[in-house]
This record gives sequence, structure tokens and C-alpha cells, in this order.
Amino acid sequence: MVLKIKRGDECALAVRVVLDGQAIGTEDVDTAEFCLGRALRKLYPGEVEYSASEGAFLLPLTQEETFALPADTALPLDVRVKFTDGDVLGSTRMGAVAVYDSISEVIL
Repeated sequence: MVLKIKRGDECALAVRVVLDGQAIGTEDVDTAEFCLGRALRKLYPGEVEYSASEGAFLLPLTQEETFALPADTALPLDVRVKFTDGDVLGSTRMGAVAVYDSISEVIL
């Protein structure tokens, strides 16, 4: 999976988390950590929401955050989940997010 964003975008990335071949929802999740390279780290619950209708976690990115990402790179998206029983498991690498440069660096 390669997602594409442009520096300055403000959006939410829909992330479907799969562990051991099974998609997970939130029923057994205590905390989930979403890392975009080493540049960005957000947690569920709190900064990241879950959309039952999409079956995905929604990782929000602000204009300020995407402008801070290095241009013309592909950043790995990594997810770790702490379950209510205390187990902590990392998802297989979720793919990458391609970050394209923007001519303008003005927040709209």
C-alpha cells in the first residue's frame, strides 16, 4: 500500500490494521500507536479515531504536520497495538506514505 500526500495537505489517512491475517477493530484494543517514519507519532484513543463504517483507524494530519514532513520521500507507516489483555503486537509494515513537495508553504 502506498498512500500519496502533498506537503500542506490536511486530511485523515484511513488505516486498516491487520494482525495475523485478521483485520482488527477497537473491541479488544487498549491503545494503538501510529508512526509515520520518525517524523510523526499519534495514539488511539485520543489523536486517532476509529470509523466502524470504514473499518479503519483515521490518522489525522494537519497542514502544519504535513509541511514538516520531508519532501519527495516515502515514509514507512508503522502500527503497534496494545490489547486489553496486555499483549503488545506490531502490525506488519503497513506500507509507505509518499510525500510530494509543495510550491507554496502557506497555511490556508
